[in-house]
Amino acid sequence: MWILAFFGLGVACAAWVLYIQTRAHKLRSTDWDTLVSSIQPMHLRGLQLVALDHLEPDRNQLKLEPAEIWGLLGGTEGLRRMEHNADLIIALAAYVRRWNFEESIIVAERIRQDAVQLKRALRRIRWASLLHRSQLRIPFYLHQAAASYYLMTRRLLNLYQANQYLLYPKLAEAL
Repeated sequence: MWILAFFGLGVACAAWVLYIQTRAHKLRSTDWDTLVSSIQPMHLRGLQLVALDHLEPDRNQLKLEPAEIWGLLGGTEGLRRMEHNADLIIALAAYVRRWNFEESIIVAERIRQDAVQLKRALRRIRWASLLHRSQLRIPFYLHQAAASYYLMTRRLLNLYQANQYLLYPKLAEAL
């Protein structure tokens, strides 16, 4: 019986890896305009307020209440959009290797690391909400998600501003 369970787990893991690889290949082969047009808009001012509250603390560190944070990020829909855009932002950073290979590789890796932090925070929010546990931690995870996404967008915009200033305005408008 355990062999069947082990085999089933192996098949599930192989299917997951195949899905991830197919999705990554699809993003790599997508042209720039399609990537940018696929970005879902975020409420940037709210995102910036929450992210900077986390990244640049001041004396009054209890400035934003959990309900405020949730509203500023757009609730469940805002979190879903952040997760959707994360892979697109990584693909857009990798796209710059056509013009500046060395810098794009470094920035893309930094963005990928930010995306890992973002997805980890989003996963923790989902589990905490689903299990109705750790409700106290959700605002911290929201701060982490906002800060990671904010850093991703800033890094990407700075990369384009330095290397492809003709595409920068369209990208800045989409983000």
